Amino acid sequence: MLFFKHAVMTLLLVGLLGLGIAAWVIIGGRFDVSVAAQLPQPVHDLIHQTRVNAVRREAHQLQAPTIDLDDDAVLFQAVTGFQSMCADCHHPPGGQPSALAQGLNPPPANLSEAADKRSLEELFWVTKHGIRMSAMPAWGTTHEDAELWAIAALLQRFPMLSASDYADILQAAEAAGLEHHHP
Repeated sequence: MLFFKHAVMTLLLVGLLGLGIAAWVIIGGRFDVSVAAQLPQPVHDLIHQTRVNAVRREAHQLQAPTIDLDDDAVLFQAVTGFQSMCADCHHPPGGQPSALAQGLNPPPANLSEAADKRSLEELFWVTKHGIRMSAMPAWGTTHEDAELWAIAALLQRFPMLSASDYADILQAAEAAGLEHHHP
């Protein structure tokens, strides 16, 4: 019984100490919220892994439709959609991060690398629902699922596309007169 009493008292004291430290940080404004501030690596890794696991869990229930990127209309819609919604933050294959992207913390994912690590459903889920506290918007509030699935399918091709491949697709879409309009 004495052990139980000491354990409870220890837990209460640790809890009170934790609350005191949290209050000191929050009330005192002692957490650097600037974009230039870097999180300690263990905190960064913990947040990253939490985000990856949450997206994987949410996307697990999705079933991707058949998306035919060999159909020029679908491919052109995807590339113009990417250009208008995504390219400012996520550079296309062979591109360089924009000034906007360089000023974001956390930095936007390099989609040519991320596409190799994420399923089509995960890419769609992030595009549709966004990521809180990352500047990734939820495009599902303004765009149809079919358009977002096509963009996600295009992202899966990014690791195989060169800068000139992407530029050729974009130029063909523009030559076809396809422009992306936001609702």
